[in-house]
Amino acid sequence: MNKETGMCFIADMHTHTLASTHAYSTITENAVWCSKNGIKYLGMTDHGIAMQDSPDTWHFENLRILPDHLEGVRVFKGIEADIMNTAGDVDIPRELEHIYYGILEWVNVSMHVQTFRPSSKADHTKAYLNVLKNKFVDVISHSESPKFDYDFDEVAKACAEFGRLIEVNVCRVERGAVQTERYKRILECCEKHGTRIIVNSDAHFYTHIGAFEPAKKLLEEIGFPEKLVINASEARFLGYIKERNERIGRNV
Repeated sequence: MNKETGMCFIADMHTHTLASTHAYSTITENAVWCSKNGIKYLGMTDHGIAMQDSPDTWHFENLRILPDHLEGVRVFKGIEADIMNTAGDVDIPRELEHIYYGILEWVNVSMHVQTFRPSSKADHTKAYLNVLKNKFVDVISHSESPKFDYDFDEVAKACAEFGRLIEVNVCRVERGAVQTERYKRILECCEKHGTRIIVNSDAHFYTHIGAFEPAKKLLEEIGFPEKLVINASEARFLGYIKERNERIGRNV
């Protein structure tokens, strides 16, 4: 959280509620924790409908009823959408896209073995490059998995060109040396191309929100430029939100 020295983070944009049934907190519990621990901006990003534990489409269609602020925390209505194929399609029903994208304020996209059968490095790279063509996509999430190897350099370059973000996922950093070493290679490519990143918890219980120390330690160890970490600065974070709204044509 913000009690440590060095980078201070003001947003956590990859978190789950009990709407994803392998998570265990309500959105209000998440917001209360953020309010008490210096997290000003919270992404409510439950799983897309292709995952076995996902909420129904009604969950996303009804997000409009949630207030923008809970406990003084700005809550962004979002999704962790699944990349379904090499064409970059995600698990948002085409007939409901206008509803989803009219409501959603943040879109993380991920590969999961439950929804995308691991294939070749070329196929995974192609899927990432194609999903970036979707103007609503914000973040490529937890992309360090060896099961979904891809061309780090090519995708980091494309993210920079499209103005999108690559996530450093605390849950994945904590899994061990393999994931950490792959993140180092990803981050090297991000620095090379000026690709912005975001550090997220991927919290499935409220006490894990904003617990960024493992990822912060990694960034400081390799000397990653803080200017490329959008949620380590309120100005950078809000600057990205402004860019996003301009990109999708949303007047706020």
